[in-house]
Amino acid sequence: MARLKLLRWRGFTLIELLVVIAIIAILIGLLLPAVQKVREAAARTQSQNNLKQISLAMHGCNDGMGRLPGAWGNMGNSKINGASALFFLLPYIEQQAVYNLGVASPDGYPHSAIYTNVIKSYLAPADATGVGGQAWGGGWAIGNYGFNYQCLGDTWPSQSNWDRMAKIGSSFGDGTSNTIMFAERMGVCAGTGSLWAHGNWTPTWMAQFAFSSQLPPQSRPTQAACDPVRAQGLSASGCNVGMADGSVRNMNTSISRTTWWAACTPNGGEVLGTDW
Repeated sequence: MARLKLLRWRGFTLIELLVVIAIIAILIGLLLPAVQKVREAAARTQSQNNLKQISLAMHGCNDGMGRLPGAWGNMGNSKINGASALFFLLPYIEQQAVYNLGVASPDGYPHSAIYTNVIKSYLAPADATGVGGQAWGGGWAIGNYGFNYQCLGDTWPSQSNWDRMAKIGSSFGDGTSNTIMFAERMGVCAGTGSLWAHGNWTPTWMAQFAFSSQLPPQSRPTQAACDPVRAQGLSASGCNVGMADGSVRNMNTSISRTTWWAACTPNGGEVLGTDW
């Protein structure tokens, strides 16, 4: 009678295990950059969508009010003592309830019922400094999109200067397609923050750029190296900007200072450089 041979399973040797682990590590190393690129692309697309919404809101405000809001003012509303330009865009980005808080307030804007609100459309997913739009010390919520001070100016609208406020078309001699209206910014920047509701009593806390600097956007700076009066590119691809005509584009942060400033001034008469 033939004997049956019992086959015994031989386990992996240490060398074989190390080889398998090494192969898995190499595969993970190859996949991680691809995953990171996909995440960056998704964040960039979301930011561009936000900028598109904000840019169209600016046009909606212009059509509804007949002019653009100032960097800080009351937009002809005597019930509001003063508000950032981004406050007046709230009704046009489906944030009417937050806007109404300012109109209904007995002491006018600003007050904590407004500036503590985290506005999702004002947040860029690529900004790691403001995860979840966490409010800054004192309860102020951050924002990642600054408006171009050169377009809106530091006006306080009243009956006497109402007609001096900027308007889409007539106030853009260089053309709305050649003028930047919004740009990305870091939410937490060099000890200050880009606060969507903050006013001009401390300009470095406002969600704005092109106020006291003509320099182009920074490329993903650290919080310590962040310049609060400039725009910041939040991804390796550059800085997303919203143009005055409502279009959105991704701009290389290596753009020259001259070209950047020409794109920031609405009536400078400059010709945009070849790096545009």
